[in-house]
Amino acid sequence: MENGQSYLDFFGLREEPFAPTADPTYFYATREHRECLFRLWNSIDARHGIAVILGNYGTGKTALLRKLLTGMAAAKERYTTAIVGSPIPSWTSFALLETIVEQFSLQPSRRSFGAYMEALNRYLLLNRDHICTLIIDDAQNLNKRGQLELLRLAQNLETHQHKLLNLVLFAQLEWIEVLRAAPNFEQRINLTYTLKSVPFDETRHLIEFRVRQASGVSDRSPTFDDGSVRVIHAFAEGNPRVIVTLCRNALLLASQIKTRLIGSEIVLHTIEKTTVPDAEKRARAVAAARLAPTSNTTVSLQREERVSREVGVNFSGSREQHASELLLRAAARGRRS
Repeated sequence: MENGQSYLDFFGLREEPFAPTADPTYFYATREHRECLFRLWNSIDARHGIAVILGNYGTGKTALLRKLLTGMAAAKERYTTAIVGSPIPSWTSFALLETIVEQFSLQPSRRSFGAYMEALNRYLLLNRDHICTLIIDDAQNLNKRGQLELLRLAQNLETHQHKLLNLVLFAQLEWIEVLRAAPNFEQRINLTYTLKSVPFDETRHLIEFRVRQASGVSDRSPTFDDGSVRVIHAFAEGNPRVIVTLCRNALLLASQIKTRLIGSEIVLHTIEKTTVPDAEKRARAVAAARLAPTSNTTVSLQREERVSREVGVNFSGSREQHASELLLRAAARGRRS
């Protein structure tokens, strides 16, 4: 393949189905994501105050955030939203307040903590018919007591019925310890939702959904067989970001050897060539390949042997070629046993 477009043309795809960006168009909502969004929208619309979404790297927090923003942008007459993308850990509470006020497009009369808080409170009161929401991504960077105290004060304004400012905070799991150390803030959290890994049965759905979104609906579309899905899920441990990365790199290899059927041998080779060495993860991937069911072992082995030969052609150097084929042969031995 000469370029990226040729790679997409080979599979009959309009665009990259496994791009590394959090495009809402390619967001596959698992059962976990759907429940999280349902609870989050309920908290926002009811103006219950603080909602915290926790999860490890790559579990879909940013994708959820963008899905949320897309929904809010479609109803601007109802929602007013400010976003702090990635706060700097060294920020003082006043620096954080300055950023929040700026994101709401406010211009306080003078540069002081009191003036900025007054401007924010006045704005929230004047816009009490709107659902005002402050969204902070990478909230684990807010690890100072003063920062959390500021957030508590910012959303403290309320009517008899509801809060005048929602806070939606997306953070890594490490933030739990910070929250526990600030009970005055933690006790005011209305909703905490922790995102878990994608279960195996939804990994295939995620992959197929992304291929369909990229207009992969013809006989040229890539197909991931059961073995490849098992290997991907085992190596990624259900992490959506890792799943997407493996699929993207596996498609590139498949286009090089001109096959539209992605089997476990292609994924294993992709793992060996494109991921940070990790013996435990790679052992899980090989074990998954051995356990993967196949309806025609002879055909599967022939395909694995062909991939091994063709991969050897694409990568120069006998030692490198030998290393590249180790995982493929391990998978083949597992199929024979």
